[in-house]
Amino acid sequence: MREPPWKSLVRELGDSGFSSPYLDRLRRRVDPAQAQQQLETEIVGEIAAALGRAGEKVDYALLRLEVASREIEEASTPRDRRKQIADFNRLRDEALAARLELRIHREAIGIRRNHLLDATYPIPPRRRA
Repeated sequence: MREPPWKSLVRELGDSGFSSPYLDRLRRRVDPAQAQQQLETEIVGEIAAALGRAGEKVDYALLRLEVASREIEEASTPRDRRKQIADFNRLRDEALAARLELRIHREAIGIRRNHLLDATYPIPPRRRA
């Protein structure tokens, strides 16, 4: 049985450095190992991006917590101070949840040295009125 003409063209163009989305599609049919490698690369990239977003979520939560802490110090009345403390404690809970999500994400992809997260993303204690 004769090989389809596109297979030889795919090999020829692939060796020459030619780039085309159509060539890529056909190449995946010629070389399943290459398709597997490309898929693995895409998956690893998505995992890394998701892990980065999880870290950004923790940083954002901690930044909001820091701002809330300063607002407590700037409160002008006891009532305002109590409100700011309540806001701080709510944001603290959100920061703890974001850090836990990051820990779970890291463990899901096989990163086991998660004790470093507490030092990297320190969360202050609850504030009392």
